[in-house]
Amino acid sequence: MIRLRSVDTNPVMVPARSLRHPLTDAGRYAKCATVVTELFSEHLAGGPPLIAKTSWVRFLPTDLDGPAAISPLHATSALGLGEVHEVPYDRKVLDLPDDDRRRAILDWLRDHMLALGSGLNWDPGPIEAAYEACLRDGCRYRRTGAAKASPNRRWKAHVEFEIDGDGEAWSWLVVTDRAGAVLTVGERRDSVPFARRGRKVLRSVRWDGDVPTWTSWIDDVFTDGPP
Repeated sequence: MIRLRSVDTNPVMVPARSLRHPLTDAGRYAKCATVVTELFSEHLAGGPPLIAKTSWVRFLPTDLDGPAAISPLHATSALGLGEVHEVPYDRKVLDLPDDDRRRAILDWLRDHMLALGSGLNWDPGPIEAAYEACLRDGCRYRRTGAAKASPNRRWKAHVEFEIDGDGEAWSWLVVTDRAGAVLTVGERRDSVPFARRGRKVLRSVRWDGDVPTWTSWIDDVFTDGPP
């Protein structure tokens, strides 16, 4: 039995401001979709199982006239394949306020997941469940890591990780006393905007004497399937 666990738009991983040339509208749409696809994937993996021939889907925002051409042929994980499809997008979504843009992209994702699932005889229930869970979360992805005590046991430190509406990820360190009262909040640093990498960032907190540290950017060279 193979369970579908993730969906992405193959976004640019590095911060957009570091690129030599600005993203195209399609590239920006794919990057803005990151917070939605990562959240949707987390709920898809943790909710009712969606049985398929592969564990991942990739929708590539493309300037197409008319609806997406969804192939009725199953991609199979036996060959390391995922469901990869070029799909149209609405460029005007990029001009919406952040909250409205996230919701519009979530609706776009749901529609294409249901269209793909209809052609491949998937149960729509898990897709709808993941969609509703994203709505309850406000299409926001922020996670808190486990706290690690300092060597003298006087303080604790944990990492916060967030993917924003522009598809950029950030992590920062929070130090508390033993009772949990916040003492300091560190600077926000760039992180890889994928949940799997984020979970590693959350576990990376260390103490060097009385100084807490963490690894904000974790980029695996070898990965198992999509990020």
